Amino acid sequence: MIKKTAQVLTLMTLFAFAACVTVNIYFPAAQVEKAAEDIVDDIYGTDAQQPINNKDSSSLPSFLAFITPSAAHAKDVTESDIEGLKQSNSAIRGLKQNIAADHQQLIPYYNAGNIGINKSGYLELINKKGLSLPDTAAVRRLISQDNNTRKKLYAEVAASMNIPGSEIVKITNIFTEVWQKKAPAGWWIQDASGNWKKK
Repeated sequence: MIKKTAQVLTLMTLFAFAACVTVNIYFPAAQVEKAAEDIVDDIYGTDAQQPINNKDSSSLPSFLAFITPSAAHAKDVTESDIEGLKQSNSAIRGLKQNIAADHQQLIPYYNAGNIGINKSGYLELINKKGLSLPDTAAVRRLISQDNNTRKKLYAEVAASMNIPGSEIVKITNIFTEVWQKKAPAGWWIQDASGNWKKK
């Protein structure tokens, strides 16, 4: 009898453990993709050769309004949660504008084939043709600055949607796909195997 009770308790413990392990964390892929598309459209503009307006006259405000209720529909949302969301949305706007400003300086280097979008969605110097030493140093600084801003942007997108930091890789992957898909013809992108090709 004692042996049987011990077996039942062991089985119950295993089932309880399995139930805990199989809990899936919801990842809002569609919302992240919408964010990526809105932000990348704002940065690239309708014509990558022309300067874009850094003001939020585009779709970003509608995206920010879109994520606010979805991120806050959990029970017992507090005022501090809402305040945190507002701060995050403001941070996204600022980061987007920083990337847009860098982008305007980087367009000639995209068009000349000096830089490309790598398989991780970040910028990379791939060709120094036509660049002087000071030009190369300036491009490297811009690339580093832009890539750092992108990392911060992904973290803020995660914060705005209450996505755990452990899921940043998924956000980065979605943005990578959008950066590359929306890049104009003639720009260089790196495929998943590490090969560079001209769009």
